[in-house]
Amino acid sequence: MTVTQRLDEDMPVSRYEYDDSVVLAADVGASDATAEIVGDTVIVVAGTEQYDLTLPEGENARAFIRNGVLTVEVER
Repeated sequence: MTVTQRLDEDMPVSRYEYDDSVVLAADVGASDATAEIVGDTVIVVAGTEQYDLTLPEGENARAFIRNGVLTVEVER
């Protein structure tokens, strides 16, 4: 695991690399947060704040939030 990005100064993004995928995870802490993929960017909206996260290279990305944890899966 390496921390390569941050959503903001208090929200590091963990990166996990597997043979067939890359997974990014961050604790956004808000149960009402949403995540959408637009091009090569994940846009996260939590309350009145918006955060942008650049996707790693790959195919078939999906982003979702469960229990306040943002998960982004990208197939290689």
